[in-house]
Amino acid sequence: MSSSSAYHPGPVEPTPQQRLLLMDDVQWESFIERCARQLEKEGQYAQVLKLGGANDKGRDICGYTVHPPASDTWDLYQAKYYSSTLSPSQIVGELAKFLSCVQDGSYTCPRRYYLCALRIGATLLDYLLNPESMRTWILAQWEEKKGEFGTFKRSLDPALKLFVQTFPFEIIGRRTPEELLEIHSRNQTQHWEHFGVLDVRGANPQIPEEPDPIEQRYVDALLLVYEEQCGNCVAGVPEIPRNLKRHFVAQRRLFYSAEGLNRFSRDKLSGGFDGLLTEVEIGIGGIVATPHDSGMIRLTETLAIANALQVVNNPLHARLQAGDLQGACHHLANQDRLSWIDTDE
Repeated sequence: MSSSSAYHPGPVEPTPQQRLLLMDDVQWESFIERCARQLEKEGQYAQVLKLGGANDKGRDICGYTVHPPASDTWDLYQAKYYSSTLSPSQIVGELAKFLSCVQDGSYTCPRRYYLCALRIGATLLDYLLNPESMRTWILAQWEEKKGEFGTFKRSLDPALKLFVQTFPFEIIGRRTPEELLEIHSRNQTQHWEHFGVLDVRGANPQIPEEPDPIEQRYVDALLLVYEEQCGNCVAGVPEIPRNLKRHFVAQRRLFYSAEGLNRFSRDKLSGGFDGLLTEVEIGIGGIVATPHDSGMIRLTETLAIANALQVVNNPLHARLQAGDLQGACHHLANQDRLSWIDTDE
C-alpha cells in the first residue's frame, strides 16, 4: 500500500465553451438575449426585444437602433440549438419564413440576420460565405418542396420569386459561440454567474504619501494602538513614534492591497468584496473578542488569524493576493466593525 498522501483534486471545471453544450434551447436563447442586451448597454442598440415563441415570424431576438425600425436599422438574432451540427435542411424553413415576412411587409429588412448556433456544418457555412449560392439553394428548395416547409407554407409566386432573386443575401451571417462569449464577458457579474469566469486582477492602487480621507477611521484605530503602546498622546500621523513608523507603513500597504481587491470587485463582481469582509469578520471574531494585554497584541494576533483563513466559498478567492485578508481587517476597522483597543462599552 502506498504511503503517499496525495489525492486526486477532482475534475477540471468546464470551460465556458463546454458549458454552452450543457444548455437547452431555452437557456441558449436567453444567453443570446443577454449578449444583445450587453450591446444595448454599450449603445449599439436603443432597444432589444425577445420575441421567440408562437407568432414571432422568424424573429427570436431583435436589436433596434431606431423606433420605428426602418429598413437596415435593426439586427435579427435567430437562435438555433441543436446537439448535432446544424445543416441546411434544419434552417431552410426559417429562412423561407423570414424572406416571406420581409417581402409581404410583416417587418422591414434588417441590416443583419445573425444565425446563432453552436455548430454549423460545412455545407451551410459555404452558403453563408457565398450569398449567391444561398440564393440559388433557397430558390431550388422552394421549388422542390412546393412551398411546404413544415409549419410554414407559402408557394413561390412570381412576386416572391422576384423578391428572393434580388434580396441582399449578404446580410445573412452568423455569430459564433466565441463571438457571443466575448460579448457576454463584458458584463463580468453576469459572466461569473453563468460561466464562473472572472477577469485578471490589475495592479493595486498607488499608496499616497499622506493618508487619504478614505483611510481616516482605520488610521485613527491604529493611532490609539500606538498611543497605548508608547504611553503618550499620538494625535496624528506625524506624532507616530519612530519605532512604530515602519509598522504603520506596513499596515497601509495591507489596506491598499485589500483596496485593490475592493476596486476589482466593484468593477467586475459587485458585492463580492462585501461578502469577503463578512467572512473575514466571522473568521477573526473569536480572537478579536478575546481579552488581550494590549491593542498591539490583539492587532498582531488578529492579522495572523486572518492571513490563515480559507475563503474558498467567495468568488474572489482566486484573485486574492498576499496581504488582502490582513488588509480586510483594516477595512473592517475603517467601517467601525472592529477596534483594537478595549473599551468600557
